[in-house]
This record gives sequence, C-alpha cells and structure tokens, in this order.
Amino acid sequence: MTLIAFLLTCVAGMLLTLLAQPFARLSRLVALASLAAALATAMLMNPNDSATLGEVQLGSTWFVGLFLTALAASSLLLCIVGLITGWPERLAPAALATMAAAGFAISSTDPIVALVAAAAATAPAALVASRVRSTPLGTTVGVAELRTLALVIVASLLAAVTILNTNWNSDDTTFVLALAFLVLAAAVAVRSGAVPFHVPAALLSRSGEGLGLVLSLVWIPTGFGLVALSWNASIFGVPGDWLDRAVVAVQLVAVATLILGAVGAMLHDEIEEIIVYSIVQDAGFILLALTARSADAAQPARIWLLAFVIAKSALVAWAATVSWAFDSSNLGDLRGWLRRSPILGLALVAIVAATLGWPGSPVFEARGTLVRLGLPDPIHFLGTAAILLSLAYYARLLAVGVLPPTELVRSAVGDWPHWPRLAKVADDESVAATAIATATTTATTTESPGMAANSIDQAQLGADSPAPHDSEELPHRGLHLSIRHRLAMAWRLNRPLQASLVVLATALIAVVVASGGFGAADASQSGITLDQAAAPPPNPSGIDSGGQPTATPSAEPSAGPTLQLVPSIPPVPSPAPSASGNVSAPPAATATPTPAATPTPAATATPTPAATPTASQ
Repeated sequence: MTLIAFLLTCVAGMLLTLLAQPFARLSRLVALASLAAALATAMLMNPNDSATLGEVQLGSTWFVGLFLTALAASSLLLCIVGLITGWPERLAPAALATMAAAGFAISSTDPIVALVAAAAATAPAALVASRVRSTPLGTTVGVAELRTLALVIVASLLAAVTILNTNWNSDDTTFVLALAFLVLAAAVAVRSGAVPFHVPAALLSRSGEGLGLVLSLVWIPTGFGLVALSWNASIFGVPGDWLDRAVVAVQLVAVATLILGAVGAMLHDEIEEIIVYSIVQDAGFILLALTARSADAAQPARIWLLAFVIAKSALVAWAATVSWAFDSSNLGDLRGWLRRSPILGLALVAIVAATLGWPGSPVFEARGTLVRLGLPDPIHFLGTAAILLSLAYYARLLAVGVLPPTELVRSAVGDWPHWPRLAKVADDESVAATAIATATTTATTTESPGMAANSIDQAQLGADSPAPHDSEELPHRGLHLSIRHRLAMAWRLNRPLQASLVVLATALIAVVVASGGFGAADASQSGITLDQAAAPPPNPSGIDSGGQPTATPSAEPSAGPTLQLVPSIPPVPSPAPSASGNVSAPPAATATPTPAATPTPAATATPTPAATPTASQ
C-alpha cells in the first residue's frame, strides 16, 4: 500500500508541522523529516498499487510515482534553501498538503473526484498567500488569491457537471462539450496566471513570498493540468463547430501567454517579477496541450510538465538566493552578481537548458510537438519566437551579471569559499568570546550575508582590522581560536555558498529529467490512472503498471486509442485469436468457435450469411 503510505505521510507531516510551529527549531526539524519521508515513499511507490478509500478507487502508475517524487524532491530542496536564506514558515505544511491533494487527484479513477481534488489542491497556496500582513499590498494579494481559488473551484465543478451531462436537450451536443472545454481551460488559465489572468500572479511577485511562489505558479497548475489533459482527447476529441470555436479562443489565450509573458519578463527590473512572468510564459504550453485534443500530445505534455516542475522550482530558488545574497532584487543594484556568485551563474545556465532543451532532447521535441499540434500551421513560427524571447530575458540576467559590480554587490560575500582570518586578539578571553558570540549571532539572524561577513571580520581581529576601543588598556599576546570556533564561523560565513550549491543541484536534476533521465521518458508514456478511467466505459478493476484497461470496447473508436500509449496493444486482448481463427486457422476454429456459432443458427437462419462476410472482412 505504497500509495496510501505516501498520502498518510503527507497528511501526518502537515499536521505535525503545524502543531510544532510555536517551536521554531522543532517545526523545521519536523518539516524536513516529513518531506524526506514523503520523498522516500514516493520513490518506493509500486506502479501496480491500488487501494480503495470509501467508494473512491485509487491506482498508481510509473508516471504517478515519478511525478510525486519530483514534487517531494523540489519541496525538500526548496526548504533546505529556505533554511539557509530565511525559513518560510508556511511553505513546508502547504507543500505537504499540496502533494497529498495532487497525489489523490492523479491516482483517482473517478474523473469527478480527480478534478475536485485537483481544485482543492489550490487551497494551501491561497492560504499561504492570504496571510494577514500590516501592508495594504499583503491584503490585496490575499484577496486576489482567495478570489482565484474560488474561480478555480467553481470552474472545475461546472466543467465536471457539464461533462457528465453531455446528453442534455440540445440540437448540437457539441455545444455542451464546448462549454465544458472552455470552463476547464479557463480554470487552468486562471490558476497558471495565463494572459489575461496574470494580475494575481503579478501581485504575488510583489508580495514578498519568495519561495512560496512555487506553490501557486508551478506545482498546483502542473497537477491541475495533468487531470485536465486526461479528459482532453477522450472527451473533447470529437469534431464540432462549437468545439472548434472554443479551441480557437483557447489558442488565442495560449499565444498571448507565450508572447506577452516573455515581453513582461523583459520589461521588468525586479527579479521576482521576471521569474513570475517567465513561469507564466511557459505555462502557455499547458494550454497548447489542451487545444491539441489528440492522444499524440499526451506523452510530450507529460515530459514537459515533469521538466517544468523541477526547472521552475530551481528558478524560484535561484531568485530567492540572489535576492538574499545581495540584499536586493533590483537589476540596477545587482550589476556584477555573476562575478561574485559564479555557482549561481552555472545554476541559471542549467535552468535555461532544462526549460528550453536542446535539439534532440525530449523537452525540446515536446515543446515543438505541442506547438505543432496545438496551433494552426501558419503560426507555428510562434514556437520559435517564444524560445528566442525566453533566451532574450535569460541573456539579460546573465549580461547584468558580467557588468562592473556595484558597491552593494562588491560588499557581499558571494558564493566563493571563505575561511576566517585569525590573528592576535585581546588577552581578555571574555572580550574575545563576546566578540565571537556577537558575530556568530549576527551571521545567524541577519538577512544580509554581507552584513554578517562584516561583523565576522570585525570579530576576527585580523591583521588589517582595527582593534577594539579598549584594546590599548589590555596587553596583547598570540591567542588563536579553537578549531571548533573556526569551523562554526566558517560554516556561517559560507552560507551563500551552501545555498548556491543546493540551487545548482536542483538545476542539474532538472537537466537530467529534461534529457529523459531518471526514467522520465519511459514513465511519461504510461500516464496516470485517470487517462484510462476517463475513457468510457470506465474499468477501475483493470489497472496495471502501464495504466491499460483490460478490455476496451470498440463501440466508440474515438475513446479507445486516445490516451493508451503502451505500444503493445495487439498482444493484450485474449479474444483476438479466437476471432481471427474463424478465417485462417481451421484446427483452432473446430475447437472453439463451434459453440459460439451454434446459437446463431438456432436463433435465426438469416444472420448467418451476413455474419460470414463480416468475419471474412
């Protein structure tokens, strides 16, 4: 019951973290332990696992386990960055709650339950952003997030009800499907911040949430998009004028998001705003996967969403680390940041490679496939334009980093390794101990590592450092600090280096996933459980590792091959040999088909001539 173990771990970890919040150190320890346990259970998840909670049946696949592993790993790495740069109190419990809701949504075999759970997963992020602040901006952000949560939930429920009642009294049944498609796409667009629904996302960029941005803009839209894509080809893949008009409307939103999101990232000077508009731009590919309405878009969309989750999580961590390391998020103040933090520069290059890919990589091919299937032929060039615009604002960040550094950047510690400089100190050991304690406390509690470095340098009393005001009254002799004190000071002095290394590790993981590593290329073909349960008629008992129903009827040809991406379809059905043996295998036909053929002559004699041509065909 590995799936149930993951869900219970997330729920229990969330509750324990909330209960331990009055105790800061205990809360952080519980949060990190819960995230590590969630990561372990996700990595050990059995692809053949299934469970029943009440009347809801759950099932896991290879992709479900890998997607939840990506969420848990991103959450753990971001919380480690937060432990260095400033602990986000509500990020860990909100991340655990989001993972539990997303895991329940993508493993459910009931489309309605899955969509409601995916919509409910937006609640933790809204609660994080809606915390009460003294500033009017904080209140505005909270109201906007709660409004977004309400819109997503209402739209999801309306889409579910509309899809279930496709046989309403209407001259054109595709009108109901078009309405459901528009509502579902609107829910995805609102939650991902697509243009023109980007105002809540823009407010989030100025709310000071930092690492909390990843909840609202990366993790939740990805899980919601997975559930929406499961319904895409199986339900909306039918011809119809109303559906075609609805698809055109969503295509316009996707194109505006791809272009205007990149333009917004180029026009802003705050790091957080650039990152938010970059995430909004790439979320346009989720809408392109919806407009494709084809089973061919399922596998590219899944590999893209996997890379999107980890790469954008690394980008949010990169922005938070840069803002903390240099005590500013304005590009005008950050000139020369690359010279002081080359590791963060390498991390940014890796993030660009994981997001855009390179020719021949699975992510690069996935972006091209989604553009080709989701847009008409005359505007396929917009996919290349989106890549060029993305390269433009990433290149701008790197170009600012190589400029001559400002005084603020020059005074920062950066991510170069540092070792405390030790020389003569006062003979009074109590004065030295007091100076060291003050310096380490400052290094621990300050928000700017540059201020911490200055206080530590003064406490070290180096050869070029001024002596204390009372040093003239005390005799001097060579007194060196113990190795324990030096290691403690070096650990605190190198906190920017530690944060940069964690960000670089996250970016490298994203590069491996973007290249199809860690089983991402194979797992993206299996899909989630809802991919098969959404195709009528549902068969919850036939869930296997590939997510393939045991018996798929041929009554509705559009629903059969929609999201069944396992290539070994012909050998699976057992009745196929008996049907073909009626034509070409007389020995097999004598043993098996004769009992099935005897009832038909007994019932009527006329169907037998009509049955033989169909069998020969």
